[in-house]
Amino acid sequence: MLSTLRHPAGRACCATNAVRPRPVRPSPRSDFFPLSLSSRQPTATAPAPAILPSATCFARHTRSWHQYGGCGSTHRGFGSAAAAATHRGREEGAPLEDNDIHEHIGRDLLSYRQAYDRIVITDSLERIVDDFNKVTMTGGQIVHRMLRNKGVEYVFGYSGGAVLPLVDCFYDEKIKFFLQCNEQCTGHSAAAVGKSTGKPGVVVVTSGPGLTNLITPLQDALMDGVPMVVLSGQVPTTAMGTDAFQECPATALTKPCTKWNFLAQDIESLPWALEHAFKTAMSGRKGPVHVDLPKNVSAGTAQIPISLIAPRMGQNDLAYNLAERENAKLKVEPEKMQRVADLIARAERPVMYVGHGASEAWREVRELAIKCDIPTTTTVHGMGIFDELHPLSLHMLGMHGSAYANYAIQNADLILAIGSRFDDRTTGVISKYAPRARAAAVKGEGGIVHIDIEARQFGKCVEPNLAIHSDCRNALLQLLPLVSEQTRSEWVAQIQKWKQKFPFSWIPAPEGRIKTQDVCDGIYRATRKPDVVPEGKDVIYCTGVGNHQMMTAQFIRWRRPRQMITSGGLGTMGSGLPFSIGAQVSHPDSLVILIDGDGSFNMTHVDLASVRRYNLPIKIAIMNDGKQQMVAVWQKLFFNGRMLATDNTNPDYVMLANSHGVPAVRCSHVSDLDKTIAEWLSTEGPCLADFRVVPDICLPMVQPGRALDEMLLNPEQLENAKMEGLAPS
Repeated sequence: MLSTLRHPAGRACCATNAVRPRPVRPSPRSDFFPLSLSSRQPTATAPAPAILPSATCFARHTRSWHQYGGCGSTHRGFGSAAAAATHRGREEGAPLEDNDIHEHIGRDLLSYRQAYDRIVITDSLERIVDDFNKVTMTGGQIVHRMLRNKGVEYVFGYSGGAVLPLVDCFYDEKIKFFLQCNEQCTGHSAAAVGKSTGKPGVVVVTSGPGLTNLITPLQDALMDGVPMVVLSGQVPTTAMGTDAFQECPATALTKPCTKWNFLAQDIESLPWALEHAFKTAMSGRKGPVHVDLPKNVSAGTAQIPISLIAPRMGQNDLAYNLAERENAKLKVEPEKMQRVADLIARAERPVMYVGHGASEAWREVRELAIKCDIPTTTTVHGMGIFDELHPLSLHMLGMHGSAYANYAIQNADLILAIGSRFDDRTTGVISKYAPRARAAAVKGEGGIVHIDIEARQFGKCVEPNLAIHSDCRNALLQLLPLVSEQTRSEWVAQIQKWKQKFPFSWIPAPEGRIKTQDVCDGIYRATRKPDVVPEGKDVIYCTGVGNHQMMTAQFIRWRRPRQMITSGGLGTMGSGLPFSIGAQVSHPDSLVILIDGDGSFNMTHVDLASVRRYNLPIKIAIMNDGKQQMVAVWQKLFFNGRMLATDNTNPDYVMLANSHGVPAVRCSHVSDLDKTIAEWLSTEGPCLADFRVVPDICLPMVQPGRALDEMLLNPEQLENAKMEGLAPS
């Protein structure tokens, strides 16, 4: 016979005499009650909702609960507010039992830091709590208010039954809800906000398939270091573990592809959860976070201090301020920075290799490069951090990067890696990487210096001779006063020779047909004409993944950071159109241009409906060659020309666009190219251009298994090239 018991926190649960309360992890202090913001017990007039699942639910569905990551716990931190409150019933001084520690804690040394973060956030909120003025709010209203306090102006989402209590809160449009055609598109659009602004984009989706459709955008954001906050609906806590309709173990699924996730089991946990989510997304290497909201938590009510949820001067950016404070803690020893300055002074052939992690330090990067006369190359996400029209710019390096950037890296005696992670597309085979820098390190005259905010990056791919664990901007601010103005005329002259000898180029197609390179070059030239694009108009480019992506990087000159929105680490085809939606929403006054391949565009072109619904003035260019051309090239080179599953059956893109109410143009001959591009860019509102291009190989190309400077530079080399190792991913 089941009897109703009440936990010390005032929450009811069903239990038998033989079942004791579930063990929980210890709180950092005995009176810790995170989200009611004090150690007071819930009062009779405002009882905490009885939403913990019953003991029979635990007993019957233990496997399912473990899949959820435990009873509301996270993979990076201590347990839920309910668990912390339950712990207050433990006798002081009682020994800690082994099973009080969550099974996943051991894999993450940052777990205990989160306990400290809880105290900091909670104590900060406690200071503004007014005990006498409270308001009854639903969980959804609390989340909505916290988003407003974070300055969130819009979210991307797709509705569903489990998330309706939260979705209903957007009805007043104080935060704009952008409905898209599927959840994957919402995730990529939110990621584009993070990529283009540096601040988190927000996603709202329902339970089950709504959440599972977000796995790809989450992994994409995690690999590219993009801040994003996902709020998902969930079945009620009383139904969890019963295989209820549209139930899935959401936090278990998002654990590998987020920095932090949380299953909210009570309304009182929501203020802390939202603060911690935004703080975690923005601190250290940025990334995605996830808060799972059971329906009875988002629909349930509780009395909340008005001072906690009202707009507050100096409190609105609590999470952002804590993130900045966390980043600022990473102070570099003066001796290390002096050593870097000495290496720069002694180096004859230094190169700066700059990645996305230096986006906030673009001024300092430029100042250091110019002051010390250091040629600078960037990753695909770092393009624009250093102005590519400057003579010291080496443009993008890597597998399809500039030959002169790759030659410079291989011949440099000092490599300053700033906010980059030495991924395989930028290094070639590791054993042959940067031979002269390695030799200089042995003599104490150079080497590889790696500056990054995430210590896990050091030595993961390339072992640095000197690792600087710091925010890139803070490190450069320390370094700049220590270096003197220098000139390296001989080294810079060699760079200029390489740039003149090995420019990005292509062989024109016969009979006046066009190639993707023609289109990219033509678009860039058109954006520099005041009669086509007003002078001073900010331009943001988005791409899918494939040949068109690399050719866009090659033939457009990047002038500012965060100007190219693309999928790097994961290489997600289909991300281009939703990226452009997110970029346009977050930059309404900018010209957003999507350059997409036909294979990539085919995956998500359904979101043209969203472009039309909100009349977003995105300019969409489809490189229509009827192939997945980059993969087809690998089949030719590595599989003896056996072509399979790389031909596309495309719709008529002009008719497709028109069916969505989007104007469209078409071009297939070089004589019409400039006119078509001008018409396309000058069209009011959205417009699609179908460019019928000839398939081509993207060159330069570093051969797999070869050094960074062992490149195929022209089509003639392909005839005699001997491919070694595995085909590229």
